[in-house]
Amino acid sequence: MSDPASESSQRFRGSSFAETRSAVLDLIRSEGEISRTDLARRSGLTTPTISAIVKSLIASRIIIESGFAHSTGGKRPVLLRLNDKDLYAIGVSIHIARYVVVVCGPNGAEVARTEIKGNRLDEPIAVLKRISTALNSLIQRRDIAEESIIGICVAMGGRRVVQDGWPVDASIDRWEQYPVENELSKITGLTVIRENDANCAALGEFWASDPSSRDCLTLYLADGIGCGILIGGAIYRGSSGNAGEVGHVQVDPNGLECWCGRRGCLDTVASPRAIAQQILRDQRLAALCHVTQETDVGAIYERFGQLVRDGDPEIVSLFEAVADRLAAVVLDLVNSLDLDVVSLAGPGFAHLGEDFQQAIQRSVTDLSYLRTVHPVAVRLAPGGIDTAALGAASVVLHRNLTPHHSTPFR
Repeated sequence: MSDPASESSQRFRGSSFAETRSAVLDLIRSEGEISRTDLARRSGLTTPTISAIVKSLIASRIIIESGFAHSTGGKRPVLLRLNDKDLYAIGVSIHIARYVVVVCGPNGAEVARTEIKGNRLDEPIAVLKRISTALNSLIQRRDIAEESIIGICVAMGGRRVVQDGWPVDASIDRWEQYPVENELSKITGLTVIRENDANCAALGEFWASDPSSRDCLTLYLADGIGCGILIGGAIYRGSSGNAGEVGHVQVDPNGLECWCGRRGCLDTVASPRAIAQQILRDQRLAALCHVTQETDVGAIYERFGQLVRDGDPEIVSLFEAVADRLAAVVLDLVNSLDLDVVSLAGPGFAHLGEDFQQAIQRSVTDLSYLRTVHPVAVRLAPGGIDTAALGAASVVLHRNLTPHHSTPFR
């Protein structure tokens, strides 16, 4: 028979002191406040080991002593928690129409934020300079010292492009090729990393919540469709950092040609841009939505959402077709990866999140072959349309504070 204490100790004891410290810090983070005694009990590590780790974390200003727990008859235990006064992470999300900058504390909670309007014609260097200016304004207003900022993560859609020794095709846009990390680091003087927006959304939810489900998926709907896959508390990135591009799963072999070269990709039927294009191709639907070829994609999608909520039969029929396509892909992922949690995140779920959630939940509840083994929960991510920016800050925290979970950035 296995020893629970031994199993717990093995889970927390890494191959180095740094990894063990990382696992203990993750426990402090998830608990909110905890004593040294409870840390030893929960982790299965020895009291001297916990004492050494706590001393190291306090010296690094990562945790602080925050008060006393109730006495159980002896000396009142001292409580420990993350230091939310001296450590900050910056998250930035870049979408076509808006750029969001958030400052977060070590628990992933938002401290300050700002939003910058954008458009498809913005040059990358001009965008990064505007982001840097907005960030400087934020940290000055909050009186945050630069040395307290542990890094910036930029959340973006698109592929991570490897150019050395590999042809770069014409479908790659300027943002995919642009060295965002290097340029923003030069402008700000801070360490900058870049991560896929779906991965940011997935990791952000894991960081900000009770990490009881360490294997989950976040479907991210924005300019395109992607998903962040969390395995054992770490993002699965694939061989080139491009795992999770479900927007290019084929859902209709006879459908429209996608820019990737295939026909009937999910992106061509279920992204906000694809929905807007379907409406514009149908004069009747365009008239129902009161839109023209000159109307912005975001405005068309917002009008589409309003008519779905109003119950217009033709628009509801279009929504149901889109929701069925999304649900089918999610169902395949649930079956393939044996998931019990799926989150929906991103600006594409801002207006119709509950409707999409209900449609996808029905599909996995009724059709998953795992339905007799365990339930599968489909939920809306709590970060709203700024989930990627908040998650980007969590990527910085995850990488710097709990590296035992992290997978390499490519």
